[in-house]
Amino acid sequence: MRVVLPEERDEAEHASDPSRWVILPGLCCQAAGGKLAYTEEISAAWLLLFTAAHTVDTIEDGDQDSKIDLLGGAGAAINTANGLFLSAVQLLVSMRNGKIPDDLVDVLLQDYLDTILVMTSGQHWDLTLDEVELNQWWQVAEAKSGAFFSLACRSGARLGNTDPQVIEHYSKYGYYLGLLLQILDDLEDFQKFTNSTHDSSTKHLEKSLAVAYADSVLSDAERSELQQILREEHADSESGMRMLDVLDRCGAGLYLLAEIDKYAGLALSELNAAQPEQMAGRKLVAIIEAMKPSAAN
Repeated sequence: MRVVLPEERDEAEHASDPSRWVILPGLCCQAAGGKLAYTEEISAAWLLLFTAAHTVDTIEDGDQDSKIDLLGGAGAAINTANGLFLSAVQLLVSMRNGKIPDDLVDVLLQDYLDTILVMTSGQHWDLTLDEVELNQWWQVAEAKSGAFFSLACRSGARLGNTDPQVIEHYSKYGYYLGLLLQILDDLEDFQKFTNSTHDSSTKHLEKSLAVAYADSVLSDAERSELQQILREEHADSESGMRMLDVLDRCGAGLYLLAEIDKYAGLALSELNAAQPEQMAGRKLVAIIEAMKPSAAN
């Protein structure tokens, strides 16, 4: 577990690094009027869950990660992830008879368990769908990322405020943040592809938001062309250029940027409605501002 858990890093780390986001429950608790010390256990539990989910996702996507090898390969890493999942639950259970009322601990624990099930369903869709339609991409993103970041912000706000509306505003802030991260991840893949079509596999974009959007707006002939490119077993520079041409014609890149701008605005709107404590609120605003299209470029 020590191998797979993230080390302390600076803010320049990649957005998928769990350690970058462990501050969310504490920030939302402070913003909602609570004390940072109340969130130690739930922040640790959320980090354990994030790291476990990130480990499993890395293996299932076939991505390269040196930590997987250090753990002894994919099988050992999945076993470690299972341990992290159970450790997170055990940590939340251990909060009973502590500084937080037991009835609130029960609410937090149930919320965590429910969210894990939602995330699992999203991962199942992601693994079993051969082709992803636009509405399915959003459903998977909502289940895998939106729900999980919503949990972080909602659980923190619960420890700082009892007003259901305030808690809901932070929950929606986290939900939109999670969607932003998922879109940005696809945008990064899309930009890598456009900058290096000669050595980028078109298969990597098969379930991406760019391709799902293109499939939803292209003519039948263009859609057939896109699917033919994706079915080609050996991608080369020519197929890469053809894919780029199809995506450019329908404005797929512009669509991703527009969606980032849209969800950044929604997140900031929810945060404004929550009327956060000033210092923590500024940090939560800064997180979203860093993701807007001007920053993403």
